[in-house]
Amino acid sequence: MDIIVIENNSGFNKLICQYINQVLIEKNYDYKIIPFFSYNNDLKKIIHNKEIKIYIIDIKLGQYSGYDICREIRELAYDWDSIIIISSIHNQKENLISLRLSIFTYLSKLLNFEVNLKETISYAIDILQQNKFLIINKHCKIAINDICYILKERNSKYCFIKTLDSEFRIRKSLKKLDEELKLTRIKNYLLINDRNTKVTTKNRIIFENKIEIKID
Repeated sequence: MDIIVIENNSGFNKLICQYINQVLIEKNYDYKIIPFFSYNNDLKKIIHNKEIKIYIIDIKLGQYSGYDICREIRELAYDWDSIIIISSIHNQKENLISLRLSIFTYLSKLLNFEVNLKETISYAIDILQQNKFLIINKHCKIAINDICYILKERNSKYCFIKTLDSEFRIRKSLKKLDEELKLTRIKNYLLINDRNTKVTTKNRIIFENKIEIKID
C-alpha cells in the first residue's frame, strides 16, 4: 500500500516523509512513501489506479489546491476508501468541505505537527489493516484479521486457511501468502496470526476461538 505525500515545500515534504518512515519502521509495515511537490500526470495515474492509499495533502499547492486533488480522488476517481489527511499552516477545520470530501483529519503545521502526524498515520494504517481482505475466489473474500493460521497442504499446490469461524482452501503458495499477508511464520509449512493467538507453547498454539494446532 502507498502513502502519498503532496507538499510543495521541499524541506517540509522531506520532513513529512521522514516522520512517516519512522512510524513504518516502528510498526514493521511495508508501505511505500511516494512524494509529490505538485499535481502532475504521475500523480493523476496514482489517483486513478483503483488501489487504496493514504494521502497527506497540503492545502496550498500553487495552481491546484489541496481540495482540488481531494475532489479528483473522491469525485472523479470515485475513491471513497482511501484516507485523506490535510496539512495546513492554519488550525481550522472546514466542516462542510470536510464532510463532503470525507477528510480524515486536519493537521496544523504550526502545532505539534510531528507528534500529531505520527499518531494520525499510525491510526490510519491500523484502520486500513483492519479492512484488508484476502480474496479466495470471485465469490469469496475473508478479513485478514479473522485468520487464525494458514497451513500448507502436503504434496499439494493448495493451502488450508483456518479463520475464527470457518475454513477455506486456496490455490496459492505459502510463500505468496506470507508476502501478501505479513503473518508470522512458525514453520516452513505454517503461518499464524498473532492477533488471534491466546496461548503459545513449544508444541502447540491455542487461538481466541479455542481451536488448537500442534507444532511438530
